[in-house]
Order: sequence, then C-alpha cells, then structure tokens
Amino acid sequence: MAWADNENVAAAIDTKSSHWSGYISASAASNTFEQSAPSSYQALSASGRIAYRDTWGSIRLSSGGEVETHHNQSYFYDTFLEYRTPSKGLGDNWSYVGSAGVYLPTGHTSQENKLRVAPRLAGYLFYRPNQDWNFYLSPRLKYNAYEHEIGRHGEHFIEHSISLLADATWQFIDNWYLDVNASYTMNKPFNTSRYDNRFTISEEIGWSFAPTWVAAIGHNNSGYFFDPDRGPSHSFTLYDERSSVFYLSITKYL
Repeated sequence: MAWADNENVAAAIDTKSSHWSGYISASAASNTFEQSAPSSYQALSASGRIAYRDTWGSIRLSSGGEVETHHNQSYFYDTFLEYRTPSKGLGDNWSYVGSAGVYLPTGHTSQENKLRVAPRLAGYLFYRPNQDWNFYLSPRLKYNAYEHEIGRHGEHFIEHSISLLADATWQFIDNWYLDVNASYTMNKPFNTSRYDNRFTISEEIGWSFAPTWVAAIGHNNSGYFFDPDRGPSHSFTLYDERSSVFYLSITKYL
C-alpha cells in the first residue's frame, strides 16, 4: 500500500466523545514508468478501520485492498486486529500508548506463502508541543508464523521484523498540513543470521476541506542505505524511479 493512516491527523480529526470511531479511504497511486513498461504500476485502493474505545483502552480492526490496473490484478491486505492501552501522560506535551495486535492472513501474498498469523507488539511516544506541530516515535516487533519456513522456490520467509517509525506533522495553514513519515526496518529470514535493512520515507500534503474529510497528495519511496547489487554510491535516495510511488487519497473519518 502506497500510503498509511496518519496517527496525528486521525487524532486531530477525531474529536468526538463517542465510543466508536474509524475511517474509510480511497486512493489512486502510480509510479513514473510509462504504462507500456513491465515495471509500470498503477493501482486503485480502498481501506478502512473501525474502533471501539473505553476507559480500558481501544480495540481496532483495519483492512483494505487494491486493484492494480496495469496488470489487471486485485489484492486484499492482511487484516489487522489491535488492542491499544489508554493514553498516559509523561509530563508536559508527552504521552505514550502501548499496542498489541495480530495480522490475519487475508492478503494474497500471505495466503500464497501459507502465513498462519503474525503477532505484533508496538508502542507510540507522542510529543505535541502546540496545535501546529505533532510528532511521534513508534518501535515495533512483528513475528511471522508460517506453515513452512522456506518457499517452494527456495526463498527464505521473514521470521521477524524490528522497526522504528518516526512521524512529524505541521499544520502550516488552517486546515492544511505537511506530514513526513519515515521508518527503518530490519527483517530476519528463517534459518539465517543476517538482517535485511530497509528504509521507507513518505511526504504528504493534506487539506481538511470539511470537518471530517481529508484530501491528500503524497510520495512514497523505500530502499536500502547500502545496496549490495549497486554499491554504496547508489544507495537510498529520496526519489528513485524503481521504487517511488505518487498517490492521491480522500479519507472520511467516522
């Protein structure tokens, strides 16, 4: 998926006192290859989340899917069921939330590779100094419980992932925001001692054109700081034709 739900934007939009919350979203994404090129990617996607919260915390269920128009293929994403603790203050402007969840193998790739379940532990450390700036850090640990440790063609499946996500959101004009989101992930395949390190960054400009509606345009790119196939002089760059994706999205918060 080219983009992800933004924790800071969701918190700013969701000001209701209701126990129920969530969102539904639609997006269109494309890379910069010509449509006739084998590496061309264009997709339409939809996603959503429903959540129930109380004094004990919240339960969230997220899912979605996409249709890749260039290759005429469609996919479901893995459904994510999550429990979050209540927010706890850490002095002025700081707070944290704990998270325990599980990815269910509803996605095409997970079903094809015989993934049974994938539990994930995470935390969110928020820093909100004023109404215009919001930041958070989120360390995460995910384990993949596959039926088999090696694929049919000899590929090693990922056993566990350790990642750190950082996000900054700036409301530079009323109802307009700029968001920068970056994550660093270390994936360890089964029966190996190596870690595959991957970096992802996205930039997004959004407009809240109505109280519970947000339209956004953004760019997403992922890669390696050091690419063993290309060498250190061709490591991660902000824009890379092979992996950069641009998207438009519209989101309705419930």
